[in-house]
Amino acid sequence: MRLLLSPLMNCVSWRTLASFECTGTPASENNSPSTAAQPPVCKPKSTEDVLRLLEHQVDTTTEFKLCVDREGLPDRGILQWKRKKAASPASALKVVYIGEAGIDTGAIRKEFLTDMVSGIENRLFEGAGNQGKNPKYSLTDLDNDNFRTIGEIMSVSIAQGGPPPAFLRVWCYNFLWTGEVDIHSLSKEDVSDIESGFLISKVEDSADEQSLMLWADELVSCGYTSQLKLDNKDSIIRAIVLHSTTRLIPMLQQLRKGMELYGLVDQMARNPEACHSLFVPGKITKPNADFIMMNCQPRFSEKGTSKERTDRKVINFLQDFLQEVEMSDGETDRAAGDKEPLAVPHVLQWMTGQAHIPILPDEKRHFKITCKFDHDCRERLGDQFICYPIVSACTKTVTFPVKHLSTYTDFRRIMGEAVRYGGGFHRV
Repeated sequence: MRLLLSPLMNCVSWRTLASFECTGTPASENNSPSTAAQPPVCKPKSTEDVLRLLEHQVDTTTEFKLCVDREGLPDRGILQWKRKKAASPASALKVVYIGEAGIDTGAIRKEFLTDMVSGIENRLFEGAGNQGKNPKYSLTDLDNDNFRTIGEIMSVSIAQGGPPPAFLRVWCYNFLWTGEVDIHSLSKEDVSDIESGFLISKVEDSADEQSLMLWADELVSCGYTSQLKLDNKDSIIRAIVLHSTTRLIPMLQQLRKGMELYGLVDQMARNPEACHSLFVPGKITKPNADFIMMNCQPRFSEKGTSKERTDRKVINFLQDFLQEVEMSDGETDRAAGDKEPLAVPHVLQWMTGQAHIPILPDEKRHFKITCKFDHDCRERLGDQFICYPIVSACTKTVTFPVKHLSTYTDFRRIMGEAVRYGGGFHRV
């Protein structure tokens, strides 16, 4: 018996398995002959205004083309980005995945930026995600100019519809828009590297000076030069905090240099509150099951027919699947030995190319996922075939092979396999 998996992707890439506040006086309205006319100066008033302004800075007359392999991101993406000497990242980004036929009309770019921003967070930053992260202390990445490159990638992601890098500590964000560190605002909560955190806990747990002396060499390396006494615990911990954070300044300086693309640093300096949510966790929420279901637009079969009842059953299966994934929080996948547990953002990315909720109100308002139903796949292919859902990421359309989804057990298995292994755009 021959078992054939139907293609998992195709779109022109398919996947399956605001207002501004202006100040200044125009010359015609300047009534004082001794005062030079002031040109209007427009300042964005909100996060949405900043995003629109940055979007208009993209040079859409030229392209910044990248050809990358899905495996090895973000390192391969960073490397290829740096090698594009003849093109400018200020141009419109176009992405081709090696070995895939998908044509980038927007969805592939968003998918690449989604994977790159997530990969950069995991590869080059450390700390608790819900409280923000610091750059890793990596002189190798600094010497290779990698932090400047990821600053450019972050800028492109914000300006061209990708996810914002909303995973930084507040003090890191403050440095990016001011260029300075307020050392008086730093606390032990801003320490993210394991070694410094371990040393702080040892100092806090020390019951006598002899216990402190066990860590003398490490404390001297942190820049502490006073006596090791219990009364000086606060000063000792303060030295560790400053050592752990201020040594990251070169990484942040290089990151800031990369973020000068599109004038992003200038916009942050002019509108620090408006840009805050783009870089610091808190305001930008992750997509959940309700977000996907509320934005689904099923194209049911003729009302009152058996096909319509089948279509509605499949949509209910989809809702159950999303809610199960959301509630399990990856525990089922970890128990099964999967390296990367399935999450609702993964499903959204599989459907649309992006794993984040659109930030701009008009983009969010028009964000819809069309659900279609294929009742004839077995007539076309026969019973020996296993059909998976087909996704057109650029049009945000999912087509379900209903004959293979007769039970929720079948739906859960086929959808799980499609989302996990249907990552390529192999049909046009």
